[in-house]
Amino acid sequence: MRRNLIVVCLALAAPWPLSAQSAESSTRGFKWLDPGKDVAIFEQIKAAFSEELKPDDPEKVKPVVAQLYKKISRIGVYQSSALVLILERETLGSPYGDYFQPFNYDLKNGKKQAFERGFDLWRFKKLVRFEASAVPDVAFTYWSCTECEGEHLLGSFRFDPTAGKWEVRRWGGHDNDEAIIIGDNGKVLSEEDDTNFDCLYKFGDFTGGGFEDVAVRCLAIDQSNRIVSDTTTIYAVQHGQPQVIAVKGLQLVTIREKLCTGVKKSKLCPSK
Repeated sequence: MRRNLIVVCLALAAPWPLSAQSAESSTRGFKWLDPGKDVAIFEQIKAAFSEELKPDDPEKVKPVVAQLYKKISRIGVYQSSALVLILERETLGSPYGDYFQPFNYDLKNGKKQAFERGFDLWRFKKLVRFEASAVPDVAFTYWSCTECEGEHLLGSFRFDPTAGKWEVRRWGGHDNDEAIIIGDNGKVLSEEDDTNFDCLYKFGDFTGGGFEDVAVRCLAIDQSNRIVSDTTTIYAVQHGQPQVIAVKGLQLVTIREKLCTGVKKSKLCPSK
């Protein structure tokens, strides 16, 4: 079975190079490092992950497919913390998707800590403020798997100011889910579950709390193209706690109209 890997790391910086110090003092918040402008700190973190950037030894990783191409994809910095992404593929020109594995990294003591899991086809979407935090969430999409009947998912990394590190935001609900379904690849998931998902999602202040939420509408469609279910859900943070809110009644019309704003073509939006 193929394994692709990208590493996402978080770095705590004490003796930063002057260029990084200037960048941080000017923004006072999270920023993605520019490898062409923030050369010193970028190279510092790259050196710290020299082992993670080495190609796999095919003999040592059997029966897993060796990942022979690896590079740092992104590094995001907040104060003394950085979020770093290391890309892994089977080969440089591999047609298969990439996989991302998050890490926390402390520049003060060089400690590295891997997240419990990684993400197939990770794609950054935007910085989102779900709550009154000094650091916005890093929202992203990914797939439950590649080369299979995968689900398209939405998630985010949040900074825990108490622990001083990044983690995957959990929304509660079933098994304290960290993933929000936003679609699938149109394949049958299993004989027991032969439905597919067609969804729309959007960030916005849908609850009136002054911060952004995520509104998602999903149609579950069976193999006869019949709509099995039609759900609209808001994911929000209220009083520091995640909330999963099923939208019903008169609010459905308003939320669905907002979801369709700017959408050119979708089964979920009326034809114009």
